[in-house]
Amino acid sequence: MFEVLMAATATTGLFALAKGIRGQQRYDVNPSLVVNLHDQKGDDLPCPWCYGPTAEGDTRCSGCGRKFG
Repeated sequence: MFEVLMAATATTGLFALAKGIRGQQRYDVNPSLVVNLHDQKGDDLPCPWCYGPTAEGDTRCSGCGRKFG
């Protein structure tokens, strides 16, 4: 019984110590470094020859001019 009480006290003390060391940290985010992967909704697969961006309805690549299909 004493061991259980000692383990509970030690665990509680460790959690309290960890919370006290960490404190209330605030992280500032630089908005210019945030990447949003859903910005380019019009892009489809890249061109297989030049890897330029293409759209679903393109018949030719806007980068290299090669015909799709």
